[in-house]
Amino acid sequence: MNWNDHVLLWNQSNIKVMDIRHMLLKFGDERHAYSLPASCFLYATRGGARVMMDGTEYEARRFHVLHGGKGMRLNIFLSEETFEYYLIFYKAVFTLPYSRDVQQFMERNNPFQVQYGFKPQDPICLYHKVQQMDRQWRQSRMLDKLHVRGLFFQFVHDLLRQLNQQGLPAIRTDLVTLAVRFIQEHYAEPLTLDKLAEVFDCSAGHLSKLFKQELANSPIHFVTEVRMERAKELLLLTDSTLQEIAIGVGYVDKYHFSRIFKKHTGLSPILFRVKDRQNFTDEKESSRMRRISIVQRTTRRYIGNDNDYQYIGEGDLPMYRNSKPSLAAVMLLCLTLLLSACQTGGNTTSNANERSPYSDPSPAQNETSPAGDGNETAATRVFNHKYGETVIPKQPNRIVTAFHLGQLMALGVRPLGSSTYILQNPVLDTEGMEDLGVPLNLEKISGLDPDLIILVDAYVDMSGGYDAFSKIAPTIVIEPYYDPVKDIALMGDILGKEDEAKLWIEEFEKKIAGAKQQVQDAIDVNETYTIASFYEKSPRVYRDENMGGNILYKYLGLKPQQKVLSDLINSGQKPPYAEVSAEVISDFVGDNLFVAVNEENKAAFESFKNTGIWRNMEAVKNNKVYTIDYDLFLESDPIAVTKQVEILTKILIDKNK
Repeated sequence: MNWNDHVLLWNQSNIKVMDIRHMLLKFGDERHAYSLPASCFLYATRGGARVMMDGTEYEARRFHVLHGGKGMRLNIFLSEETFEYYLIFYKAVFTLPYSRDVQQFMERNNPFQVQYGFKPQDPICLYHKVQQMDRQWRQSRMLDKLHVRGLFFQFVHDLLRQLNQQGLPAIRTDLVTLAVRFIQEHYAEPLTLDKLAEVFDCSAGHLSKLFKQELANSPIHFVTEVRMERAKELLLLTDSTLQEIAIGVGYVDKYHFSRIFKKHTGLSPILFRVKDRQNFTDEKESSRMRRISIVQRTTRRYIGNDNDYQYIGEGDLPMYRNSKPSLAAVMLLCLTLLLSACQTGGNTTSNANERSPYSDPSPAQNETSPAGDGNETAATRVFNHKYGETVIPKQPNRIVTAFHLGQLMALGVRPLGSSTYILQNPVLDTEGMEDLGVPLNLEKISGLDPDLIILVDAYVDMSGGYDAFSKIAPTIVIEPYYDPVKDIALMGDILGKEDEAKLWIEEFEKKIAGAKQQVQDAIDVNETYTIASFYEKSPRVYRDENMGGNILYKYLGLKPQQKVLSDLINSGQKPPYAEVSAEVISDFVGDNLFVAVNEENKAAFESFKNTGIWRNMEAVKNNKVYTIDYDLFLESDPIAVTKQVEILTKILIDKNK
C-alpha cells in the first residue's frame, strides 16, 4: 500500500477510540480464536508469542506492533512463559462530503482494514503514548476520554511516520473473505447490505460488486444460504421448535422463516424434517445431537463490556442464551406446515393414489351423516399407502383424520375428530367434532374408537409414530393433491363411495363450466389479472396454484398479467408466490388486481394504499381492485374451493355490470 494514500485517508476520517485493554497471558491459559470487533492495534510490551491474524503468522515480542481490521480472526500462541500486550480498538467514520478520489482510495485500500506487523525503530515514544492512553482510558471523566483521543492521533502519527521510513508492506485485506466469515459467525443477527457495508467501512455497492465478482452471488443471498444450511442442521439434528429455529438463524418469527425456507428448498420446514432426517445422519449421531442447543456456536467476540480475553486482575464473563421448547411452539410449528402447504399442488403418495381410476371431478351433498352413526362393516380390503399395505374397512364410518376434513365432508362423512387447525376452517361446520390437538392426542383418538385413521405424513412422527396409530385402528398415510377433483376421487376410493365421488366431480365440473361462461360473458377477455397481498417487508404476487390463482387462471380461463405469467407461472418455481419489492410491484399488476387481506396484513395494505406507487397503478385508477379474504382463500379442500369459485364469480360479474 502507498503510505501517502494511507495518511490521506486517516486525515479524512473521524476516529473514535472504542476500547483499550491491557492483557497478560500465561502458560496454561486457554485462549480461543477471537474475531476483532473493530479495527485494532496490538502493541506487545513483554514476553513473546506467535500471533496469527487471518492465517498470517507474526512473531510478536517486546515493542512489536500489529494492526488488523474489523472481523479479522486473531489467535495467540505463547512462545515464552508470558505475553503482555495492549489492544487498542478504534472505529473510523468518513464525514461527508468527501471526494470521489477518497472513495476510490477507500475501495482499493482501506487503511483501517489492512493487516501489517513490524518492530518500530523508535519504540519508546509509542510505548509511552500507549501507557498514557491506558491510564486515561480507565478514568471516567469526559475530559480524560478527550485526552485519549488526542494521544491516539499522536500514536498513529508516530506509527505512520516510522512505517513510511521503514518502507514496510501491508497485506491487503480480502474483503469478501472477511464478510463471508462475519456472516457465518453472525447469521443469527439482523443483517442487511447496509449493515455489512458499515461493518467493513465500504459502500454497499462496492461490497455487492466484490461478492458478484468472487462468488457470483449477492451478500444478502449468501446470508440467506448460510441461514438455510444452519436451519437444515437444526431441523434434522434437534427437536427444537420452529420458532426456536427461526430465532436461532436470524428471523423474528416462524412464519417469515417458513416462507423463506420453502422458497429455497421447495419444502416446508416440517416436511423437510420428516422426509430427510433419516438420511441426514446415522442413528448414533442423531441420538447424540438430539437436544443440541440452537445457540449460535461461534468463536468468541467482544460485545460491550463482555470479553473473552482476561484483563489483568479480572475474570471472563461467559455469555449464553437459554432455549426452552414449549408445546405451544410445537402446535404453531404444525400450523406453519399446513398453511405453507395449502394449495401448492402435487401428491407424492403411494400406488393406491395412482390406482384411483378417476380423472373426472364430484357433487356436494347438502346433508351429511355422522361417521359415528351406523354399524361397522365386517368387509375389508387392502389399501396401499406410504407405510405399506393396510387392511381397512371397505366402507369405514368411524373416521379420524388429521388433515382431510373438507374432503370427507364433501362426500357426506363427518369425521369423529381432527387436528386443531383443520377444525378452524371457516367454511366447514365442525360442531361436535373432537379437537385432537397438535401433535395429535393418541389417548383422545383411542377413546373415539375409530375404524379408520387417515393421516398426512407430517403428523406421524410428531404424534408418536405410525405404529402408535396402527395399534388403535387401521391407519393410512396419504398426501392431498390440493386439487378438488383428484382429492375427491381418492377419498371416494378410500371410503367406498366411488359413485358419490363421481357425482360430486360431475356437479363441480358443471359449476365451473357455468361460472366460466358467466364470467366470460361479463368481462373483457383481453384484460389481465393479478393476485397480490401486501406486507410490511414486501408485497407478494401469487401464481396459479393458490389464493384464487387456480380459480382465476385455470378454472375461469382469465389471463394472468404478462410478468406474472413469465416470471412466476412459467418459471418452474416451487413456491406458490413470489416476494417482490414495493418499487417494482406495479410491473406485476394487470388490468385487474385482487388483494388478499386478513388481520395480519391489513395495516400494511392500508399503509401501502397511501403511496404514490399504489395511486399510479392502472387497476387503481380504473377502480378495478377487489379484496378477498386471505384466510378463506388459503384453504384448498373441495368445499372451500367451491365457495371461492362462487365468490370470485360474483365479484367479476357484479363489477362488470
